[in-house]
Amino acid sequence: MNLSSFFPYRNDARKVLIPYLQLLSEDQWYAVHRDHPNSIAWIIEHIARSEDEWIHVIGLQGELTLPSNLDTPEQLLQAYIDIRHRTDRVLDSLKFSESDPALPLPTYSDGWQPPSPPTMRWIFHHIYDHETYHIGQIGLIARLNGFGGPLF
Repeated sequence: MNLSSFFPYRNDARKVLIPYLQLLSEDQWYAVHRDHPNSIAWIIEHIARSEDEWIHVIGLQGELTLPSNLDTPEQLLQAYIDIRHRTDRVLDSLKFSESDPALPLPTYSDGWQPPSPPTMRWIFHHIYDHETYHIGQIGLIARLNGFGGPLF
C-alpha cells in the first residue's frame, strides 16, 4: 500500500489558504501585533522550512531544498507551494510498512522529544499536524491586525 493513501486530505487546508494568501497585501503579510510575536510571512516561511527539514534532512538524510533567502511574499508563497510538491512526490514514492525503523533525530535545545517513534509515517503526520497548528495562527494574526482571516 502506498503511504500517500494514509493522508488523502493532507492538502485540503492549502486549498483554502493559498488563494487567501494570494490576496494579501505586502503590509498584511508582514503585519505584527503586540499580542502575537509573528507575522503571516514568518508563519509561512516556518511551515515551509520545517517541512523541508523534516522530510529532506531528517527523513531522507539529504540536503535542504528551499532557497536560503525568501525575501518577498511571492517568494514565500512559492516556497510554501514548492515544498509540498516535493513532499507529495516523496510520499507517493514510499510504501507502507509496519516495520519501518525509527529515524535518528537531532537534539533539540528545548528538550523536545517525539511522543512516538519517529518513523517516516510519523514524520508525515507530524508535518501535517504542525502545518494545521500554524495555519490556525494565521487567522489569529489577521484578526489581531484588523483584517479577515482564511475561511476554514
